[in-house]
Amino acid sequence: MNLAELADAVARIGVPSELVVLGGHAEYCWCVEQAEDGAWEVFWQERGNKNNLVRLPTEDTACHQLLGRLTYSQLLAGAIHGP
Repeated sequence: MNLAELADAVARIGVPSELVVLGGHAEYCWCVEQAEDGAWEVFWQERGNKNNLVRLPTEDTACHQLLGRLTYSQLLAGAIHGP
C-alpha cells in the first residue's frame, strides 16, 4: 500500500480528510511521513509533539499501521460495522 491507496481507503471508511495528513504533518492530525533517516513514521501530532509515534521500515507497513488505527477508531465510534 502507498500513500495514494491509503488516501482512498481512509475516505472509504469515513475518516474526515482534515484529520489525516499523508506525506507530511499538521497539528491535531494523524500523520504518516518519511523521516530524514528513511524510516516511516505514524503519529498523532498535537502541540508540536509526535504522540503515539511508531517508526516503520517501509511505506507499505506505515500505511497499514495508520489504516489499522483509523479503522479501529471508526469501529469503536460505530461509524463502520464488522461483517
